[in-house]
Amino acid sequence: MGSESYYDVLGVSRNATETEIKKAYRNLAKKYHPDVCKEADAEEKFKSINEAYSVLSDESKRRQYDQLGHDNFTNASKGNYSGAGGAGFNADFSGFGDIFDFFGGGGRRQSGPRPGDDTLMRIQITLADAVFGVQKEIEVMHTESCPDCDGTGSSTKKTTTCRKCNGTGQVKQIRNSIFGQMVTQSVCPDCGGRGKIPESPCRKCNGTGKTKVRRKVSVNIPAGIDSGMRLRMEGYGEAGDPGAPNGDLYIEVYVVSNPKFDREGDNLVTQYEITPAQAVLGCEVEIETIDRKKVSLKIPAGINYGTRLRIQGEGVRRRGNYGSLLVRIVIATPKKISGKERELYEKILAIENGSESADEEPKEKDKKKRGFFK
Repeated sequence: MGSESYYDVLGVSRNATETEIKKAYRNLAKKYHPDVCKEADAEEKFKSINEAYSVLSDESKRRQYDQLGHDNFTNASKGNYSGAGGAGFNADFSGFGDIFDFFGGGGRRQSGPRPGDDTLMRIQITLADAVFGVQKEIEVMHTESCPDCDGTGSSTKKTTTCRKCNGTGQVKQIRNSIFGQMVTQSVCPDCGGRGKIPESPCRKCNGTGKTKVRRKVSVNIPAGIDSGMRLRMEGYGEAGDPGAPNGDLYIEVYVVSNPKFDREGDNLVTQYEITPAQAVLGCEVEIETIDRKKVSLKIPAGINYGTRLRIQGEGVRRRGNYGSLLVRIVIATPKKISGKERELYEKILAIENGSESADEEPKEKDKKKRGFFK
């Protein structure tokens, strides 16, 4: 791989999220898998992709990699693994069964009980929930081990070894290509990859060993979450074979837009209308925060349209800290004005045009009128 960084290998930025890294890995793994890609260097590229993903998908390894830099990290790690697939190299392929299903097995599947598949569901939350965090109850539909047959698929709870795959759950296929014979593995069609055949199929699950169940689950959505982020609930995916773990449930969050507030990172943005007179002279107003609290804000004299004023600590909460509430000032021009207001505006306009001085003395008749009230 040379001195090319792991981020370059996966084609992501250094600020890429876990989801972005995983997506890039999946796409590249499919593209350069040796069973699919016929380029001469496909195998090397595939190894490099796995090596990069194994580091960037691990929070601890990624932190060390960012601190040390590529060359120092790889030099320090030479004792931990040899090449991209040597002893001690632990590329995380959990939850990526679909990649290798795409390749017809690709020789990656292991014999024995199969873990359950991961599942994905999407939920909507309000912006206020995203800012402060919330506990939500959701309804999950997934498979669980059949209670009648204990997941064996047999009403007698007894099974026999599958003759087609000899209990491995896999069948080998030999494919001829211009490069010679290629051996691949796929799920056994007789036992569905379980390696066992039910002695007497269970009526409740029809011999599958699994039943569909609808359950209510409480989800803790942390403060600061944003649209597209995913939460992992371990063990709430599809049921695994007896003796194997269940898959995980991934919950993808979508934050519904708010009519009064927008989000910019850890800051919230709102707008507040003031009159031209308030813009010129300045004023103090009350701003409503996203949790409907009233906060005082001083608007300086001579403020311009679109200026943003900051209220500290009223933004998005993340890791114990709060962003700011940015208040965008909008100067609202009145559409209807009284006669008195028109007279004052005309006088201001005359002063601006230079036809009247702001310090001009009142006319004689005005002085007489004023003198009457002295």
